[in-house]
Amino acid sequence: MTDKTFSTRDIADYYDQTEIHYRRGWNLSESLALHYGYWDHSTKRLPDALKRMNERMAELAEIKKTDYVLDAGCGVGGSSVYLAKHIGCRAKGITLSAKQVQSATANAAKHGVSNLASFEEKDYNHTGYASETFDIVWALESSGTATDKTRFINEAYRMMKKGGRLVIGDVYRGKNDMSKSENRMLLKVLNGWAMSDVPTPEEFKKMLEQGGFSDVQLHCITPNIMRSAVRIFWGSISMFFIANAYKLYNPKVRYFAHNHYKALFWQYIALKKGLWNYYLITAVKS
Repeated sequence: MTDKTFSTRDIADYYDQTEIHYRRGWNLSESLALHYGYWDHSTKRLPDALKRMNERMAELAEIKKTDYVLDAGCGVGGSSVYLAKHIGCRAKGITLSAKQVQSATANAAKHGVSNLASFEEKDYNHTGYASETFDIVWALESSGTATDKTRFINEAYRMMKKGGRLVIGDVYRGKNDMSKSENRMLLKVLNGWAMSDVPTPEEFKKMLEQGGFSDVQLHCITPNIMRSAVRIFWGSISMFFIANAYKLYNPKVRYFAHNHYKALFWQYIALKKGLWNYYLITAVKS
């Protein structure tokens, strides 16, 4: 089903190499967001949608001020900073990228929440944290990079207190019965994001239940990310010219830095063809 497998080093390199793209297209310095966002009646601009995604996930997970949240795959700390600033809960962000740890730590200080939000370089598949440490495990566009999804699920379950909640926002296969050309197109997108492959939401639900989680809820929000998908598509066209011009003068440009625009281009076409969908998923450790 998949044609590439990515190591933790590859995944960290992806984020380090493409950070400049997010800074330009997603105003990363202000938004602190590396995700699609959530568009609804309350959102008028991209910054609104990026903030709204944090709000929706926090609402679904029923996060309270007394909760301790593990932000698994925290990026530059945007969700942790949001949770600390707007809910007042503690958040521990982890990422494979040392560069992101530095950025996230600086962002928490900038927003005055260093006392609540802290960050470490760790793999969410085996963190080393004690069992039943966290009330919430939060994974916004990060669980998809796990080559073995069951390892992520098992570690999340182990770290979570009884009654704790898992909340995920991510990309899932739109169907199982894809033609070879459809599968190639989907993998062109996923591999460009350092993702080996993803299951359907129904398959992932079964994995969660087999891992001990209960009350698994699937919320398809594909319509709510479509405006961002269109924006990314058009941005990829200008990136094509920039990336190829840059390579003329820098032939040793690294893989993700040069090829990222291809995933950004094909993501919209694959989405329109129903090859992937976007879901918010919640589950409970009973």
